[in-house]
Amino acid sequence: MKNSIYIILFLLVYVCISCKDDEGNNGMYQNRTVNILDYGAVADGQTDNTSAIQAAIDDCAKGSGTVVVPRGTFLTGPIFLKSNVNLHLEKGAVLLGVNTMADYYNAFYPAVFGPMTSSSGVYTPSLIYADNVENISVTGSGTINGQGESENFPHENNAKRRPKLIFFINCKNVKVEGVTLRNSAFWVQHYLMCDGVILKDLTVYSHSNWNNDGIDIDSKNVEVTNCHIDTDDDGICFKSDTPLSCENVVVKDCVIKSNCNAIKFGTSGFGGFKNIAVSDCQVSKASEDNFRHWAINMAWSGVTSNNVAIAGIAIESVDGAALEDVSVSNIQMEDVVTPIFVRLGDRNRTYTGVPSTLRNVVISDITAKSESKLSCSITGVKAASVQNVTLKNITLNLLGKGTQSDAAASVPEKEAEYPEANMFKTVLPASGFYVRHADNITFDNVQMTFRNPDARPYFVFDDVKNSAINNSRPESVADKNFLKGISISNISIDGVLFEGGGGETPDDKPGPGEIGEDGVFTVGSNSYQTQIYGNLRWMVTNSKEGIPVAKTYEGKSEGENGYYYDAAGKNSACPPGWRLPTWEEAEILKATIEANPGSEAVKWWTDADFGAFAGINSGNWTLWGEQGVWRLADRESDGRKYCTMTIKKDGTISIEEGSSKNPRWYSVRCVQDVEQK
Repeated sequence: MKNSIYIILFLLVYVCISCKDDEGNNGMYQNRTVNILDYGAVADGQTDNTSAIQAAIDDCAKGSGTVVVPRGTFLTGPIFLKSNVNLHLEKGAVLLGVNTMADYYNAFYPAVFGPMTSSSGVYTPSLIYADNVENISVTGSGTINGQGESENFPHENNAKRRPKLIFFINCKNVKVEGVTLRNSAFWVQHYLMCDGVILKDLTVYSHSNWNNDGIDIDSKNVEVTNCHIDTDDDGICFKSDTPLSCENVVVKDCVIKSNCNAIKFGTSGFGGFKNIAVSDCQVSKASEDNFRHWAINMAWSGVTSNNVAIAGIAIESVDGAALEDVSVSNIQMEDVVTPIFVRLGDRNRTYTGVPSTLRNVVISDITAKSESKLSCSITGVKAASVQNVTLKNITLNLLGKGTQSDAAASVPEKEAEYPEANMFKTVLPASGFYVRHADNITFDNVQMTFRNPDARPYFVFDDVKNSAINNSRPESVADKNFLKGISISNISIDGVLFEGGGGETPDDKPGPGEIGEDGVFTVGSNSYQTQIYGNLRWMVTNSKEGIPVAKTYEGKSEGENGYYYDAAGKNSACPPGWRLPTWEEAEILKATIEANPGSEAVKWWTDADFGAFAGINSGNWTLWGEQGVWRLADRESDGRKYCTMTIKKDGTISIEEGSSKNPRWYSVRCVQDVEQK
């Protein structure tokens, strides 16, 4: 009898041991399928099913298998996915996230992310969460709805601690396939420091709250295919929020509808981006515009509609790491403010201590239609140039409407600013591409058409070297209307070295007393910016690129701001074809400035960063300080002499007689009738 008992016990132990797999999991639980209904879940959209769903996951995770969410609406709080578990939503199934912040806070603070006071904008709660697990998936044809539109969630840009729908951290072998993701309170889905991620056949629709990115990828070995994304914020966004790079990613065959950037690298770039390819995607406007309202908030750009994406392609490296070996190809886009935005900035140097790098980027086979005057741009910073960027087979249908004033726009550096196509807050001086602080940029077969006339050159290169434009110049476009070069070297057009600077070539350079296409007037060795107001062209400032160097011109000594006076009689002098403005003309200018003191057209008079408050002082170019005083013509109608117009830095403008003062003290802003040009 005892022997029989021993035999039975031995057999039971053997069976248990034999059920263990190679990793020690109990074989009795391998490849199981469990239904959340069997754990007490109720499909009424009101009962909190968090515990029931989590119990099903925990039970399945004892080995491996599938947790089935059947047809019906199941309200749930945060659930934690575990290794070797597939969460499968059947057709008609809805996981409806709770809309109370307390449920998310209680689940994640402090148990997961530590004290709430130390929380970041990256590590946030999520409806479906996984950390440091492997072989996980979310599949099926059901829907995950976060109710992000609820008033219980914060509704402000970049508000912290709002929940995502899916957030996987440091996971291996991840698949999310077939499901629909809707109405997140924050980013829709975020994959951070994961290795091996497949995102396939997803439908994303989220216009419920601020910062509704469609897909955020901060991982390696990732494949995204055949996804349909319609979101308020960025469509597909590559991020790098840790010292690890986002690398080895393929995105293809996606439809992306966005109110911000359809395809974006950044903003976070602390670890960098390597070996990423995006191809065969369609980009267009989002289905809703609930927050951005670009026609109002970017009115300065001439954008035609509220419902547009800021950029079709945005490639950004600003946080001290490297962005390299990136390709974006075969993209069709419409409804964009600007098609292509490439930005190397110097916002942070967190892990490297040096400026970012951006190099080895190829953008090819792009067809785009823009809806604003804001042109494409490729910009670096003084300390670091964009390097080795190729754009080929690009077809752009552009809005146009750029003016001579736009062509003369001064673009601020903004080295540490948040990178966005609208970051400079000004229309760029090129109609097609504005390129600054760059080395080895190649444009090949870049074709541009304009739906409206545009006075700006197709390209503006500023501090650019070793670059080329090939097969891109229309036959009817002169050099000066095609490329303006500032501080350039080794630039070629169709294999011919371009020797122009400041917008001219040797054959087209304005002669003495002529005005260039960029509105710059040259006298002797000095260059002055001009601006048209009504029927009058004013000398408004010295060009900052053309600091006066000549001390005399035709026997006349320079004024404080580089304009010239009659040395003998101390009478203000203007170049041939120019004259002093009258009192009445000054009053018209005063009214123009006061009507819109923040406009680009009057910044020369009211902003101390520009030359209206600058000049020669003790032989040095400097800001004068608190005001500018400019000589007007004598007012013969009532005998007033030595009249002046004064503008202070606070915007106060006065016009007065100055007969008691020495006119030699005043600078000159000469005018020219437009008809005399």
